[in-house]
Amino acid sequence: MAYDKHKYDQAKAPTKPGAPKRPRKPRPVAVVMCNGGCDLQGCKQGCIGCATCVGVCRKNAIHINERGVAVVDRDACIGCGLCVCSCEQKVIQLVEREFTITARCSNTEKGSDAKLECDNSCIACGACERACPSGAIHVVDNHAVIDWAHCIACGMCATKCPRNVIRDAFGIVAEK
Repeated sequence: MAYDKHKYDQAKAPTKPGAPKRPRKPRPVAVVMCNGGCDLQGCKQGCIGCATCVGVCRKNAIHINERGVAVVDRDACIGCGLCVCSCEQKVIQLVEREFTITARCSNTEKGSDAKLECDNSCIACGACERACPSGAIHVVDNHAVIDWAHCIACGMCATKCPRNVIRDAFGIVAEK
């Protein structure tokens, strides 16, 4: 079969001359589901600061903060997912950019035990569940989990969280 330049050019061209291209769907952003309050206690279920995610990020969008936890720069992240695949603890998730409220704890220990392991762990008190007007947040396996399909990003859960587990990406509702 011979190369046909005319067919190739037609296949590349938009279906209608002058028709606008479809807008691209915004790419997701990586979020580390850990606040890093464990310092020396050593939460076994949170970020361990191994920096594999930092090493695989092509855009230098991840760094390890002073608490030894990976932090993602939302502006630099392109949502490729390499960090998600490389995370040994599986605490990095890709979320849509419009979802700015995140529950940043992966600890499944009960409240009193979670407090001993981490200064910022979820204690499964349920204050976030009671505050959420859309029923988008639930305590599952002793930590808050957001149902993105129902979240309206109002931030009520973040304002009620006594341990600052639930955060707003921009620091408008609750500290970053």
